[in-house]
Amino acid sequence: MTLYVVCDVSGSMGEDGRPFLMRTVVTAIAQWIQLGYGRAQIQLCRWAAEATVLPDWDARQDYPPDLLVCQGRSNANALVQLFEEKPDGKILVLSDGFWSRAESKVFMQWKDRLPADTVRLIKTGSETSPLLKGVKVFAAEDILAALDGWLEGGPA
Repeated sequence: MTLYVVCDVSGSMGEDGRPFLMRTVVTAIAQWIQLGYGRAQIQLCRWAAEATVLPDWDARQDYPPDLLVCQGRSNANALVQLFEEKPDGKILVLSDGFWSRAESKVFMQWKDRLPADTVRLIKTGSETSPLLKGVKVFAAEDILAALDGWLEGGPA
């Protein structure tokens, strides 16, 4: 199973310590898997105007310092294109959810087309968009609850 951890590095994520909170969440996920509580190969992704997988990152490495730099706007179409409509695993998006109405619509329509429970969101920061709500949306401090039993469900 592949777990894609998508780090929103758009401009709003540069505020209020959010980059460091994302780093803490990614580190916790990596340790949780390394300790055998979950089984997955982590693929770290960067998302703002473009969305890319960081091919040289390994879960045993430090969090990439360039992911601490947040700027620009998010582009939901770039995220959709990265996964070509149907990913080969699960997707965990770390974001404050401050996307434009159009970006939110693209994201939600794409998420709804995927198999059930493929995408989960982690609200990152003390102030997040009120649009980030639902059973597949978790606060950063609930990261272990978000992962518990989710990865055992097999490929999406």
